[in-house]
Amino acid sequence: MIGGVLAIALLYVVVIVLYAAGGRIEHAEASSGGEGVPLELTLTPVDIDGAASTMSVRINPTDLGSYSSDDFSMDEAVHVLVTGTNGARTIEYGADEVVGAETVALTLDGFIEQWPFDRYTAETLIAPMRVDADGQGVPIPYVLTADGRVPGWNVVAEAVSTVSVVTEDGTITLLGVQFTITRAASTVAFGLVLLTLMVIAPVLVLTAAITVYRGRRKIEVTMLGWIGAMLFATIPLRNFFPGSPPIGSWVDYLIVLWVIAALIAGLVIFVFAWLRNGPDGVAAAQSAGDADTQGDASDADAGSDGGGAGGGE
Repeated sequence: MIGGVLAIALLYVVVIVLYAAGGRIEHAEASSGGEGVPLELTLTPVDIDGAASTMSVRINPTDLGSYSSDDFSMDEAVHVLVTGTNGARTIEYGADEVVGAETVALTLDGFIEQWPFDRYTAETLIAPMRVDADGQGVPIPYVLTADGRVPGWNVVAEAVSTVSVVTEDGTITLLGVQFTITRAASTVAFGLVLLTLMVIAPVLVLTAAITVYRGRRKIEVTMLGWIGAMLFATIPLRNFFPGSPPIGSWVDYLIVLWVIAALIAGLVIFVFAWLRNGPDGVAAAQSAGDADTQGDASDADAGSDGGGAGGGE
């Protein structure tokens, strides 16, 4: 008993520690090169939706460099090309307009059906440009940083360099970030605990049903309600999985389907035991009850007679 309590306490501490330690994004930073004070852009993942295969990323100009004289607006129009979304997207920062953070949705490559061990990747190219006299976009020097924290996920960001372009600011290397995303250890542990609890339920039901069927325990019709409650509690427990894996995931074929089948099997076994008991069993139970009642009455009568005889003396 003490060992079980200690095991539960240890599991509790492990899950809490894993949750507190997880979710931090491994810092990544790269510079495009070129002359002048670069524009600094910070990418911060804010939300990951495995079912929709998207990751929301906030792009924030943290330092406008030599392209601003007041640190909050651009001296000239700058637009930032972002790839990896559902079609390339451009973020516009007009001249003399206040610069703010923008959120884009990157497309993830992965399969949520493999929950809780699903893994995703995403890659985006970030290229800030100004417009030259010919109306063409020309890359400007910039620094790209990825940082932040997404609870429930482990995100590894790696800065990558792509093509280089020669401009009047020098040679500019276009930069991108590659993300590798997995569920945090705390989320995996949480899911495994729920799956373990889900497996325990049919084990208990089958144990009780088989014991009753073999005649080792008395049939209690109220057990039908208990088994039914176990059955109907399975779906809410299934929907409580972190990350909400869709119906038809591997976990359904490996565990959930068989949990439901085992619960129904336990219900069937108990009903067979109840039917096998039949009217004879009911009559026997009633006869036993009547015999107990008569025995109690006889004992009471004997006690009364004894009391009367004692009083006569």
